[in-house]
Order: sequence, then structure tokens, then C-alpha cells
Amino acid sequence: MLKQTITAPEQVDLTSIDFPDIRWLHGVFYCNSSGSGRDKKYHPWSGVKTDLGEIEEKAWCQIAEALINRKGESALLKSLIEWETNHNYAHASKEVVRKEALQLHVARLFDNPLWVHFVPFNRQYRPEVLETAHLVTVVNECCNTPGEVTQEQVDQSANGMIACPCCGRWSPFHCVEQAENEENKLGMEMMPQ
Repeated sequence: MLKQTITAPEQVDLTSIDFPDIRWLHGVFYCNSSGSGRDKKYHPWSGVKTDLGEIEEKAWCQIAEALINRKGESALLKSLIEWETNHNYAHASKEVVRKEALQLHVARLFDNPLWVHFVPFNRQYRPEVLETAHLVTVVNECCNTPGEVTQEQVDQSANGMIACPCCGRWSPFHCVEQAENEENKLGMEMMPQ
């Protein structure tokens, strides 16, 4: 498709696009002006950079929602909005929360095992996803309480730290299975033969 500036949802053929086409790459802002001197007027324009081109922000939200509806994922969007509302620690407005939920949905973050909220979100809204996920029980130093994360999160841990499944803080951790296996191995080595 030709890259363009899109200002209305009608400019996009919704039957020919998919989520990667409208993935939010970054925001775009222009301040256009008209007139001169004291009659000069400024016209701010906020948009979204996507693979389709630059899309005016309100139009992007409408396009994203229409695509989600077309794919039959309205219930999933509702779940993301609820999740984001319950985790709205910055007290953002409902409009901002909805826009963030649309961004997460289009990016398919709920399918990414590296997402910090992958396990709790899917346990609450899509438990069938966790049946095939590679889950690991860990204990973080901050809470010393076992919790589940994905193997992918453990593999990508930065400086030996991951987000605690209990409190969300980044802290050192150890895998429960690894610790039990090491204890059993040590116990076997210490047994008289």
C-alpha cells in the first residue's frame, strides 16, 4: 500500500489490513500555521506512525477498533481495557486508558510471553493460553513467595533480575525447580554409599 497521511477511517480498506499494518510505531506531531502577522493561526496535528503511513490519532483509534471488531476480538479488547483500568497507577483518563488498550491489542502484547503481565492477564481472561505456555515457578528476593512467570522471561532476565510475580518489583530470583533439584543432588552426594 502507498504510504500516506490518513485523517479518516474511510480512507482505509478495513478488509485488506491486519494488525501489523496499523501497529503503533511512534507518535507524530505537527504544528501547521496559516495566515500571517496577528492573523496567524496554528493548527496542531497529532498522529500515529504505522506501516500504512501517518494516521490521525482519533482515526487510528477508530480503525483499530473496527479491525478488532472485524476479527471478533471485542471481548478481548474489553478485557484489556478492564486490565489497564485496574492497573492505572498514573490515574490516566478513560480515553488514555482506552487508547493504551488499543495499542496493546494491536501489538498483540497478550500473546507475548515476555510481557510482565502475561501470566496474570491470561490466567484471568484466557486461561487456555497458559496450557501451552512454558511456566516456571520462581521466588524473588523481595517477597520470598513462589509465583509463576514464563521461561522466556527467565531466559531474558536482565542482570539476574525479573519482575516479581507477587509485587511487580524487579529483584533477583531463583527458580524453585532448580533449587529443589540442586538440594536433591546435594543430598544424594552427602549420603554414605
